[in-house]
Amino acid sequence: MRVASLSPAVTEIFFSLGLQKRIVCTDQFSDFPEEAKKLPHLRDHQKISVEELLQQKPELVFTSTVIQEGLSKKLKAADVSCIHLDPRTVHAIYESIRQIGMLLRADRAAEKLVLSMQQGFNAVKKKSALLPSRPRVYVEEWPAIADAQSGRLRPPMVIAGCDPFPIAAGALRRAVTLEEVLAFDPDMIVISWCGAGAIADPSLLTGREGWGDLRAVQERHVRVLDDSLLNRPGPRLVDGAQRIYAWAFEMLH
Repeated sequence: MRVASLSPAVTEIFFSLGLQKRIVCTDQFSDFPEEAKKLPHLRDHQKISVEELLQQKPELVFTSTVIQEGLSKKLKAADVSCIHLDPRTVHAIYESIRQIGMLLRADRAAEKLVLSMQQGFNAVKKKSALLPSRPRVYVEEWPAIADAQSGRLRPPMVIAGCDPFPIAAGALRRAVTLEEVLAFDPDMIVISWCGAGAIADPSLLTGREGWGDLRAVQERHVRVLDDSLLNRPGPRLVDGAQRIYAWAFEMLH
């Protein structure tokens, strides 16, 4: 089956399942693993051209998250076979992996990947249970405005032994005020700006008016995390949880 993966998370899942040869094209943000960069990429993540997509002759197209809901509807209206995935919890991510495995006749590989993720999360959870306290963590997803982490990012942080900024599990991210963050008084701030990778400039956050009053800023507990380790609903969320746990451990010891 010829597949178009228009989601970085789905692309990573396909590679993890050993199904990368099925991919005929991806979206512009599918950059992991390294081999994914060699695949044909279609630009305009939310407004990919149906005509350009059909030139790749996919038999099945995958889109993902609320950002591509409109694109998914557009493709279905054009009679393109499209599967839209929007997992916002760890359990839902497992189910999306199983769904891909079922559709591509890779059920065993899918169960193996789910088990690997479960074991990875459990290993972090066991270590984090030994932390002397649960640090409060504010994760910011978008730099243009103070934009708190979406609810789907809560599970990796909880598993890492942290108490995330209060937002409902599974809810979409929302703009926050400095007053809210001050009231939360985070022990650590994690910058995980969408698309910025690991090269985000912390001064864009710490230099905002009033943000220097935050204890986490004053104590230099501001970290940068590649958003693909926290914002993509796929296998590398385990890596994101491990990284946050390591920072929490370092800060508390």
